[in-house]
Amino acid sequence: MKQSPRTHYALNSSGIRIRKTDLDQLLVEDWLVAEAGNRGYLYSETVLKHYLDLEYRLGEHTLTPATDSLLSKSTGERKKLLLNHLLAQKPDFLILDHPFDGLDKETVAVFREQFLDLAHKTTLIQIYTRSEDLLLCCTEALHLENGRFKKAGTVSQTATAAPLGKAQTIPKALVEHGELPDVLIAFKEVSVSFGDKQVLQAINWEIQKGECWQLTGLNGSGKTTLLSMITGDSVKGYGKELYIFGSKKGSGESVWEIKKKIGYITPVLTERFDGMHTVSDMIVGGLYDSVGLYKRPTSLERKIAADWTTLLGLEAQATTRFRDLAEVDKRLVLIARAMIKNPPLLILDEPTNALGDREAALVISLVNRLSTHTPTAIIFVSHRNEPGLLIDREFHLKKTATGSKGTVI
Repeated sequence: MKQSPRTHYALNSSGIRIRKTDLDQLLVEDWLVAEAGNRGYLYSETVLKHYLDLEYRLGEHTLTPATDSLLSKSTGERKKLLLNHLLAQKPDFLILDHPFDGLDKETVAVFREQFLDLAHKTTLIQIYTRSEDLLLCCTEALHLENGRFKKAGTVSQTATAAPLGKAQTIPKALVEHGELPDVLIAFKEVSVSFGDKQVLQAINWEIQKGECWQLTGLNGSGKTTLLSMITGDSVKGYGKELYIFGSKKGSGESVWEIKKKIGYITPVLTERFDGMHTVSDMIVGGLYDSVGLYKRPTSLERKIAADWTTLLGLEAQATTRFRDLAEVDKRLVLIARAMIKNPPLLILDEPTNALGDREAALVISLVNRLSTHTPTAIIFVSHRNEPGLLIDREFHLKKTATGSKGTVI
């Protein structure tokens, strides 16, 4: 018999690897089916990818009409379509697998309200990493043991941040980039469109040496377009008043010359390094921007890499394969890899995405140390206002009918 009012559950996945097979098992757990009912569904990125794959490979439309395309939708739109599809099945319970990851604050607020309304008639089981994401209705904890989910009392929201390594000094720079202007990046009335769609409108933004900026904006507001123009991965900057390290875009500099001066980190980078590279090799490889090492590092290069592992508190794991590290340690190593080449500009694109409170605090601690003790300018991209993050200013993109406009906050 179903409980009324319903009991809702949560599992903090920080430091836990939860596989699709684990969630499939939760869908048929005897205690959950007996308590909530047997019509359970999984709301997750994995399910979305399944429907995207069906459309891409077979032209099969499940979440959209045949005349529309899931492939053209934003993250928020896709998640909304999936939720509507699952609700049409009249579920007894839903497993919400990190439902707010990748969503901007405004979209999160809309989904949160919908989930809380849904909780009156449907049992919710939320898998989360950040305490701020936890739905208020999900008060009972679960834990995963030998592939089975079991009740574990009341949800605890306590999280303590472990310190980085004891080393305080940033390792010595082996690379110099010559004389650079005080203004590293300058957008002057830069507008961008794709076909008939205006994406950015009259952007004015200057990034100076040593500044730490947070770049914010709704999903689809043009943050990725803006960053790709800086890194040289987009041709949209050519012919516009865009200046990269003092040179107008398209004035003769190569993409390689630009990338040598930029460190760029995004969580998806961890998927590129799935071979046998050790932590030490990963960091040294940053000097050459190579996936793997194709020349023998000098003793000095090895020494600097060792200094970075000490700073990160990972000296005991220097010879560990990168692929075997915890996710937060992978993020820290990728930042060290980017910083070993002493870049004038470091771009951190959602570096705390899918990390728990404790793990995110480690990343923020490292970012603050780099911002305080190096001349590197930092662009920190996130939908979250990370506790303790030291930023100088925020550049916010606001969507309008004629393209996003930028505002310095």
